[in-house]
Amino acid sequence: MLYGACYYPEHREQDRWEEDLQLMNSAKINALRIGEFAWKRFEPEDGGYDFSWMDSFIELAGSYGIQIVLCPPMRTIPVWLSENDPSLHIENHNGDRLEHASRYTFCINHPLLRVKAHALASSMAIRYGSHPQVIGWHLDNEIGDEPDCHCHRCRSKWQQWLEGRYGDIQALNRAWGTVFWSMEYDHFGQIPTPRITKADYNPGFIQAWRHFRSDCNIEVVKLLATAIRPHLGTEGSYITTNSQMPWNNRTDNYEMAEHLDITGTNYYPPYGDRCHANALGLAANRSFKNAPFHVYELRNEGHSIMGASGNTPAPGELERLTMHTIANGADGVFYFPWKRFPFGSEQNHGAITDFDGKPTRIYNECLAIGEKLNEVASFIQGSHVISEIAVLYDFPSRWHVEHPSPWTGDSSLYMNHSNKLYHTVRKLGHNCDAVGRNSDFSAYKLILVPMLPIVDDLLVKKLQRYTDEGGVLVFHPMSGVKNEETRYFNDRLHPGMIDLMGIRTLEVATAGVGHAIDFSWNGQSYSGGLFIELIQPTTVQIEGSFAGEWYEGYPAVTKRSSGEGYCWFVATFAEENFYIELLTHLCSDIGLSPLLNIRPPAEVEITMRQHIDGTKYTFLINASAREKYVELNSSLQDIWNNEVVSGTVSLQPYQVRILRSAE
Repeated sequence: MLYGACYYPEHREQDRWEEDLQLMNSAKINALRIGEFAWKRFEPEDGGYDFSWMDSFIELAGSYGIQIVLCPPMRTIPVWLSENDPSLHIENHNGDRLEHASRYTFCINHPLLRVKAHALASSMAIRYGSHPQVIGWHLDNEIGDEPDCHCHRCRSKWQQWLEGRYGDIQALNRAWGTVFWSMEYDHFGQIPTPRITKADYNPGFIQAWRHFRSDCNIEVVKLLATAIRPHLGTEGSYITTNSQMPWNNRTDNYEMAEHLDITGTNYYPPYGDRCHANALGLAANRSFKNAPFHVYELRNEGHSIMGASGNTPAPGELERLTMHTIANGADGVFYFPWKRFPFGSEQNHGAITDFDGKPTRIYNECLAIGEKLNEVASFIQGSHVISEIAVLYDFPSRWHVEHPSPWTGDSSLYMNHSNKLYHTVRKLGHNCDAVGRNSDFSAYKLILVPMLPIVDDLLVKKLQRYTDEGGVLVFHPMSGVKNEETRYFNDRLHPGMIDLMGIRTLEVATAGVGHAIDFSWNGQSYSGGLFIELIQPTTVQIEGSFAGEWYEGYPAVTKRSSGEGYCWFVATFAEENFYIELLTHLCSDIGLSPLLNIRPPAEVEITMRQHIDGTKYTFLINASAREKYVELNSSLQDIWNNEVVSGTVSLQPYQVRILRSAE
């Protein structure tokens, strides 16, 4: 298990490297991520590489038992390169050329950038691929975190991509419905990129553009991976990079993961009572390869930002946050950064040590965590978070819903509802994954579908097969309504979805924010809102109905038997209390018990990791500043605190417990 930090030896006087490494060693730091912003130091002038400083640092770090995750950079190029060819700069949708004086301002499709980045990555891999201290290769940084480029090269590549996808221009015209507004094209060379224009672009156009930009990002991953992989000589050396889950939707991470050995992410949730706001991102990361992952940037000290909320960790919160990521499947955690930056754009970013590299309160907490983690890591490492419930997290659907347009509505709805479903499962004491359309559904007994507007025949057949074999699905509005080109199906639903759900959609109704739509289920009243599908049941049981509006009596909740399983449909986006009751009912019906057979108190997180031999480690984490109590049904060994616990167990503010069967 890697316990590390992001470090920038190029920022630090060489005669002070050892001072930093001594502090890291004391804190049981065993790995560093380095190099992602050091292209100019690696290649001071065109073709003239200088790795001597990195040689020295890696050897010195090795003397302290610290391993290296090395980052071949790509998207923060040296100024001499952009000076030689100004066309490297991104041209944004306004037609403005981005300046060099920031990061990620260069076109990833530019042939020169790709040639130079590949050459640098290859040279680094030749030099360090067999180095015993270099255990991992982290491809650039936050790939996809830049504006879309609309330069003439991107336009040409986009047109070639479309021709490869559709083959014939008339096929594209039919797929997108370009007859609308007389937008029919005669050849692919006429198709622009989506720059600023008067009104909305065709939704099929925008959906294809998002697929294209995702593919461009994945090409960068493949480019760097192919430069490095032939030179890996150290057993266990891996290739990875960091996504920005869940706030960055620009790359289909399920597809990108196919080119990585280990997936990684950045994790910057707020502190305080919203500390789990981004937790779905951890579930997604372990689901990309169905394996443990790494957190390559973990927040720590508060940022020096006046007026920022959820920003400052109380004593104990760093331990809670660190172990929360490990509980949810991380086998590596790297704090960002090790030392505060006295200069540059991120000089107010919190860090483990101060501007001069001296220890802080946060360093002391880092040290305490490292000492305890060093004792238990061998037990946990390699274990998996095994879930029987998942949220279907679908990039094509998210792209479509999050396209900013007055015709789309609230672009945050997809993630808001996904989070609501995920957090409800967790509050009930169950593990929960986030799976993609190409994931193995058979691993789950219950899959919650927040919305799924974009479907194709293969996905619908897969959903049908899942229920036929005993799975339970819970659908919501805007599921199965459009094809891959965002074109509505003539009957408002894919024909296979009509059969699967046993309903037909007659029309839709909407409600403004704060306008509650009442409905009943299981003898109780609940509220929903924002969007309502008024349906005609065909072969379903009506489980609940709307009340109090002109559509009173229309079905609000339906259930249809499908093979050995069931398909539920909730015709609005409901309040959390409804999902608590519905999921409690479904878990009881399916035979799913919460972890440790307990429903955790509010603000207490319960998660389980499990080895292939069946050994289980259950994490109890108090996410609040108040003492909490949990009732255990058996005696268990708390390996984090080195004690045996049973009965009523106390959790002090932000306390962590890791439980296994008492020996």
